[in-house]
Amino acid sequence: MSHPVRRIVVTFWCIGLLAVVSLGTPARAQDQSVPAVEPNEPRGGFIPSWKVGDSWILEATYRDLRSPGEVWLPPIRWMFKVRALKNYQRQKCYVIHVFPRNRHLKVQAILYLSTIDLRPLRVIDIFPTKEGVKYQERVIDPFHPQPLFAEASLVPYDLPLFPLVRPSIQQADGFGAYREARRSRKIDKITTVGGLRFKKSLNQEEKKPTRQYADVFSSYRLAGESFQVELGDEQGKETLVQIWQEGAPWALSSESPSRKVRLLPPTAAPVPAPAPITPQEGN
Repeated sequence: MSHPVRRIVVTFWCIGLLAVVSLGTPARAQDQSVPAVEPNEPRGGFIPSWKVGDSWILEATYRDLRSPGEVWLPPIRWMFKVRALKNYQRQKCYVIHVFPRNRHLKVQAILYLSTIDLRPLRVIDIFPTKEGVKYQERVIDPFHPQPLFAEASLVPYDLPLFPLVRPSIQQADGFGAYREARRSRKIDKITTVGGLRFKKSLNQEEKKPTRQYADVFSSYRLAGESFQVELGDEQGKETLVQIWQEGAPWALSSESPSRKVRLLPPTAAPVPAPAPITPQEGN
């Protein structure tokens, strides 16, 4: 493993330890024996939609948490590819395979996202260990829609809670008048560790993009409404800011204290997909 890649892996191992410490308060357990039902169709708002075969590339840079100040490691490019449509937990899902362009970085992810509102139903992180490549599957409550955070994973698959509020009028540059200046909603993030469920209150705010993100639109010009989404806890920490625009398969940009991510134009060179490591399906 090359030196920059090793530093990135160590950095996110440290983030993983911090994530376990700050999970939140215990939540009441829910009966997981009852299968999930198909959620109702969301009313209005923006939700990206894909088809099998769609792909896009994100470029992510990571802050070196072991170094003082703003020290950022070399960028990593990640290919997102829609592999299939499958039924899981009685819901129709996109199956997204995410893998790096750097073949020396043995990190991948497989996401099962509802075709209705992109809520995560299954998340599988694949990573190298001294004993070889292994995978870890998150415990996700299909009854509880919530954002998806990459957390300790290198793979930048952060997603807000959809649908996003739809503006009424907007200028061609992406900065126009909105029916609502902003929308704020409280969300409970549920994390399960060792059979214990922890609840943490988050705030998701959706508003028109601020002027500081004008360069994002100039580098990836698309028609349609745009959204600035801010996700953070009640203390204002762990803030994630994403810029979304209709017509784009993913957020044009995503920023947090530990990483910066941008969507590359579709002219970027394609990356051959490695064979995914997928465990047998089951509930």
